[in-house]
Amino acid sequence: MKIPPVNPPRLGDPLDSEQFSYVKRASADHQAAMWNQVLANDPILGPTTGLVVGVAPIRDRDGRYPLVWVLA
Repeated sequence: MKIPPVNPPRLGDPLDSEQFSYVKRASADHQAAMWNQVLANDPILGPTTGLVVGVAPIRDRDGRYPLVWVLA
């Protein structure tokens, strides 16, 4: 599976600029889990970096929950 371009892992940074954000928190949680499955064995973006994909605790200025890098 080809992984779309994402920002390099850095705590609190969004996964990308705006593509990966969701209106419903449940949708964001589901997508974060799917991303973590896809990246599980990736040496550059995977959990070996100490970070995984999570959901921002509050909505952004557009009222959406973005996917962000969080501690593994």
